[in-house]
Amino acid sequence: MVFDGEAAASLVKELRLSFNSGKTRSYEWRISQVKAFLKMVVEQEDQIVEALRSDLARPPLETVVYE
Repeated sequence: MVFDGEAAASLVKELRLSFNSGKTRSYEWRISQVKAFLKMVVEQEDQIVEALRSDLARPPLETVVYE
């Protein structure tokens, strides 16, 4: 998949429609998004640690403690 200007414009349009619908205003929706993000970070921790090691030479312990 290529993320070019057209893809970016389409994504922005989709996000604006979602925001303008009002669904992002509720506390419950925002909490569900934070929980989903936390779950994703926990599930992908190894890949995140490896990416930071590969890209920035960040030691794994430093990544886990500080990031």
